[in-house]
Amino acid sequence: MTHPIRVLLVDDHALLRAGLRLLLEAEPDIEVVGEAEDGLTALQLMEEHAPDVLVLDLTMPGLSGLETLQTVRRRWPFCRVLVLTMHNDAGYLRRALSSGASGYVLKQADDQELLVALRAVARGQVYVPPALAPALLGDLIAHEGDENAAAAASAG
Repeated sequence: MTHPIRVLLVDDHALLRAGLRLLLEAEPDIEVVGEAEDGLTALQLMEEHAPDVLVLDLTMPGLSGLETLQTVRRRWPFCRVLVLTMHNDAGYLRRALSSGASGYVLKQADDQELLVALRAVARGQVYVPPALAPALLGDLIAHEGDENAAAAASAG
């Protein structure tokens, strides 16, 4: 049997962390190795526990979620980061992914979506909420259109 997915929870709301811990520890393939209420504590616990997945809130006092994410990706590149946020906004999603997040889940999602996202990022996949996927596809299509126009201009 493979080892359980080792998870570190980072959110400034203790009640949310407690609920997440209960949800995740009910799963046989997931182990919560620690909790942090802010980015600085998260970085200390990263050193101590070396989790497979960091479940990270974006809006926290002190070191922001994005700053924490960038530091984690630089110092612990093996660790996948799943952003768990209230920000149902394509701009936040883009910033999180460009900063190194492997997944993005909204706090209003149901528990099954969180579990699917967590397991996906642990396998090295990327997870985005279905409601925000069209915005990313629009970016991709626009970017390809720009590249095609640039290629046509340089060929002419």
